[in-house]
Amino acid sequence: MPYKAEKIKLPPELDRRRKLTDEQKDEIKHKYDTGCYSLSGLAKEYSVSKKTVLLIVNPESKRKSDQRIKEHWKDYAPSREEQNAIAKEHRHYKHKLYKEGKLKEE
Repeated sequence: MPYKAEKIKLPPELDRRRKLTDEQKDEIKHKYDTGCYSLSGLAKEYSVSKKTVLLIVNPESKRKSDQRIKEHWKDYAPSREEQNAIAKEHRHYKHKLYKEGKLKEE
């Protein structure tokens, strides 16, 4: 029987893959645009890598990076068993959030 939480979209603040919120990304863009902050300084301030900050402030770098990643990893796709294990772990994580009341039906 499927979990109820399986159909609920995970909000960004509960997504474990995200390092920064949308507000933090906007702050980084604004601070960098003032010219008073460096990539390294912003990276230290937000506890992320310099490349993460670069990808936020420079959309062209983000586009190129996404393309390189797509090209590189197409030959390294996980096996069917690995994909199933990843999906199962994600479903369990969402179900746990649902049981704790952190994930609500829309």
